[in-house]
Amino acid sequence: MTRIRARCLVVFVWIVFVSLFFLIKAESGIAEIENKYHELVSGTYDFRFGKDRPFAPGNATTKDGKFIDPSQFVSSSRCASCHTDIHPQWEQSAHAKSFVEPFYQKNVRDLQDEKNIAFTRHCESCHNPIALFSGSLTDAPVVKDRPFDKEGVSCMVCHSIESVSGRGIGGYTIGQPALIEEEDGTKLLDVTDEDITNDIEGHRRAMMRDLLKKPEFCSSCHKSQVPKELNDYKFLRAFMVGDEFQKSSFSKETPHPFYTRDKESCNSCHMKRVETENYDVSVKDDKIVDHRFAAANTAIPMAYGYKRQFEAVVEFLKDDKVAIDIFALRRRTPNSTKSKLVAPINRETFRVKAGDELTAEVVITNKNIGHSFPPELRDFYEAFVEFSVEDDAGRTLYKSGFFDREGFLDPGAHNYKTYLLFEDGRLNDLHHIWRTKVVAHNNSIQSGRSDMARYRFVVPEGYDGTLTLRARLNYRRFTKVYSDYVIGSSTNLPVVTMAQTTETLNVGTKTREVRREAGDAEEWWRWNNYGIALLDNKQFPEAADAFDEVIDFKGAYRPTAYTNKALALIQLGGWKEARKLVDKSLKLEADNYRSIFQKGRIMKTFSRLDEAEQLYLKVLKQYPNDRDTLQQLGELAKLKSEAVPKDERKPQLERAGEFYKRILEIDPEDLSATYNLMLIFQKIGERRLAADMARQFRDLKADTTVEYLSANFLQENLEIGNESRPFHVHSLTPFSPEKEYSSYPTIAEIDWTKLLKTTADFPLK
Repeated sequence: MTRIRARCLVVFVWIVFVSLFFLIKAESGIAEIENKYHELVSGTYDFRFGKDRPFAPGNATTKDGKFIDPSQFVSSSRCASCHTDIHPQWEQSAHAKSFVEPFYQKNVRDLQDEKNIAFTRHCESCHNPIALFSGSLTDAPVVKDRPFDKEGVSCMVCHSIESVSGRGIGGYTIGQPALIEEEDGTKLLDVTDEDITNDIEGHRRAMMRDLLKKPEFCSSCHKSQVPKELNDYKFLRAFMVGDEFQKSSFSKETPHPFYTRDKESCNSCHMKRVETENYDVSVKDDKIVDHRFAAANTAIPMAYGYKRQFEAVVEFLKDDKVAIDIFALRRRTPNSTKSKLVAPINRETFRVKAGDELTAEVVITNKNIGHSFPPELRDFYEAFVEFSVEDDAGRTLYKSGFFDREGFLDPGAHNYKTYLLFEDGRLNDLHHIWRTKVVAHNNSIQSGRSDMARYRFVVPEGYDGTLTLRARLNYRRFTKVYSDYVIGSSTNLPVVTMAQTTETLNVGTKTREVRREAGDAEEWWRWNNYGIALLDNKQFPEAADAFDEVIDFKGAYRPTAYTNKALALIQLGGWKEARKLVDKSLKLEADNYRSIFQKGRIMKTFSRLDEAEQLYLKVLKQYPNDRDTLQQLGELAKLKSEAVPKDERKPQLERAGEFYKRILEIDPEDLSATYNLMLIFQKIGERRLAADMARQFRDLKADTTVEYLSANFLQENLEIGNESRPFHVHSLTPFSPEKEYSSYPTIAEIDWTKLLKTTADFPLK
């Protein structure tokens, strides 16, 4: 029996040995093929950014830093036979058209024509990864046939990414593409559909990993900057949606937002579960994860005639993402120098007379978006407030935020936009980011926060009737300047009204309080948003008064309202009063970490450093990735290093450094953390590390020598200069209908039988 067992063991070992031999041989064969392809591409490839950085100036890379044969990126059409719902959804998405769509093509061609195709690697890290990794983005590419161009961000691209760096512009590492991954990690690509259906778990291992469900995954592309290699100048931040999300209430990684929300992710918002139509194999409870990635791009589906994708995007934009509220009215009579506040105007009884000067205060709230509104590239699309005053016959007396006779947006509109400038101070309105020298103005509303638009007008003399105030928050992708540039003719892209509201005033007789209806916004919430808007507009005394109103409601939000008021008073130097308010908050809600953090700030200001540290550590335990808390703890440790004996100074500074390093793990380009680490390394004698940090800091910090370009631009462009001020008023003059493009097409009037311009008009290079 023992002899039989011994023979079985020998046979088993031999089988294992032979299997391992052929496996190693197969893997070495694959490696040899990969090496040959890499060497082939390298022979003619332009390594202008360094042999060790073949994919620069983007941050995307492969696992071994080598090129990948494009044939290994299986076409997404292969997925269609089983994923009968997901593939058609993806096919109409911005991801699928990320390279070929005309609005991108025009821009990347300009870059290629002005500089060189090698510089487009910055863009293609996210818009055409297969072209990047196959080594096609060079003057003499080995790959001539590029069918992958039509797939942009394909199924295999996303599902092959293995890790991310937090740096954006393709801050990810892509692994070996595979359709099946065996339990030992062996990756298989040359498999049949039958092989996949016989090994669903292996297919799932190859295609799915926890990373794909994390915001950091999406952030690797939805975060961007212009590096020195691209602009021959320095680092310029473009956008950082992923970081904005991480600092929002939806991430549950910070206590600082004004509102507490349920945890969300990029996926739960942009990839909701929808009913299956063709019984996709990934169906669960008759639903699948939507791969339309509906967000804000209305132009791509119009270019291709994708009506369903367009409808999905419009539905997404209008789904209670933002709120607009004509909240308050300031009335000044002809013989008075002071105005009287009426707020909220639909909860007060008041009188307005002809000749009165009225200022409507409109609150715009980023209500249900986990990042800034609008996000990303605000320089070439438009989000703006349309405000009008109409008489009882429906005639428009005053208006702001209209389109002129040619379809261009009123320059005096209250808008959310980024203004890029060239080196000579001119406006860079065609998104030539490689030529941008400075940002003149960048306006948005962060998640959970509010802004205010103020409109001043005079009630016409002799008028006796009603005035209807109408406010809309509109969105257009793209600006007319850019869409005309791309299409080559006058083009009026659709405008989506994301939120709207009206209020009616009686002139000459009393406007009475309106009874609250079910479903109306809560009064405390409206007052709070008003206070947030005033705070962000740097009207601190008025913000404190608004938060007092919230406190008076005595609801569950009251502890946070006390801290809100404290924030306003801190800006005015009222630290002692702020401490009393924060203490009241904590008496009502002992585990309000937002209030605990602010008490830490107050204790630090009063030089009670140990108490401040304990408060911050309490917050950090609950929110280990909160940047502000890590920043404050680093500052405290630095301060304490000045008070300890000399032999204890280095450990204290090293402790401070650990907090800043944790910030850089979250955002490798955090300016403050980089600066503080530079100082710490200098003090503890780590000269090489200090020099590294110094180089990074010089690149990251703003260039103050070009700030005059912004100042000059804002002075010369009064409407934009007005918008750049935190507190400003739109002074309205009587409106003439002749100014407006009255026949601007509505969404319902879109002719889906006509396309804008497709790749047939833009043959790909």
